[in-house]
Amino acid sequence: MADLFICDIRGECDDGVHYRTSSHAPVAVAHRDGLAELPQWLNADAPLDLSFTKLSTIGSALQMPFGALVRSVVPEAREDELIRYRTINNQGVEASRNLRDTIVTMRNRQDWARDEMIAQGFGENLLVGSVPSRATADELASHIREGLSLTAGWCRHKSNAERFRFLRGKSSDAGLMVMVDSRVGSSSARRLDVCEFRAFVLLDDVAPLIFINRNDSSIDGGSGVERKINQAVILTIVDDEAAFRAYWKKMIADGAHVQDVADDCARRYGLSALALTIHAHGLGLVSDRDVSLIRTLSEQHVMDAETAGSGGNQNLTNASHLDTRFVRMVRNGGERGSLPYSDGLSLLGIKSVRSINLREFYDASGDLIPLPCPIQPTL
Repeated sequence: MADLFICDIRGECDDGVHYRTSSHAPVAVAHRDGLAELPQWLNADAPLDLSFTKLSTIGSALQMPFGALVRSVVPEAREDELIRYRTINNQGVEASRNLRDTIVTMRNRQDWARDEMIAQGFGENLLVGSVPSRATADELASHIREGLSLTAGWCRHKSNAERFRFLRGKSSDAGLMVMVDSRVGSSSARRLDVCEFRAFVLLDDVAPLIFINRNDSSIDGGSGVERKINQAVILTIVDDEAAFRAYWKKMIADGAHVQDVADDCARRYGLSALALTIHAHGLGLVSDRDVSLIRTLSEQHVMDAETAGSGGNQNLTNASHLDTRFVRMVRNGGERGSLPYSDGLSLLGIKSVRSINLREFYDASGDLIPLPCPIQPTL
């Protein structure tokens, strides 16, 4: 069964080569300070004599680790199938180093989790492959609600953070690992580009994994398959069309602007203003112009968020990005002695135990908080 990408958007430069965005093409990078000769360096046959500072600047511009720029021998590449079969408009596209490294990290975590779950007696996850590709958005939404045991109105009277934790817990109960992040590892310079991908799924019959790009703020666009998934997600949450219609119409009748209605519904349902405006458009409640307005405001919101940054205790922030069940399995493996201590830290993305309180880390990941249902040896 193939893995799945959510929203791949690429640029193509005049040389016909696909780059993550046009700003990462050699000619565009060459306009940055100190990199005017980059196109010539890339075409050079002889070894280059470049300073440490220059190499660091190149690595940052191309999103390449410093070590990859100073190797005397290029290692044999092992292309992940998620990258190998990735297309946009039926055309193959090149993935950024950030995306590749994120997939490698998630694969390593998934492979370990799969082996650990099989050793503990877990069987196949019945959700994987349970919905035929011909299913409509309504049918898919119904399967999602049933598979995750979501009751009508489940998203009401919760904050966005509470909704996400609730849904993540339900997914964990169903045997799905959900990982989120906004960058590669602990490097603030390697921010994940939402224009390249919003999420991806690593399908597996025992340990399926969902990765979500936290820089994403909307449900919009994409291929036919993606649009169906987007519609199904919205219908999973907005499960009462009549109530949604009435609420939207009442606010407009009371004199609210469309952006105020969209923002209010976003708080009410826990989806983005743009996603709900697109849903309202499908119901004939708003115009194309309204959708364009909300899209522009949403894009500005993303740029403002990027400028503001995250701050806080980064170790504890990283802990909250990990799947609770995954953290629990790593912790239990270390306590049983079946998982070497250093390997456990690596799986959790901890470089040095001296810089972190492990109890706080486990607590931030949710591991010290009991899940709604105990883990059973079969799914």
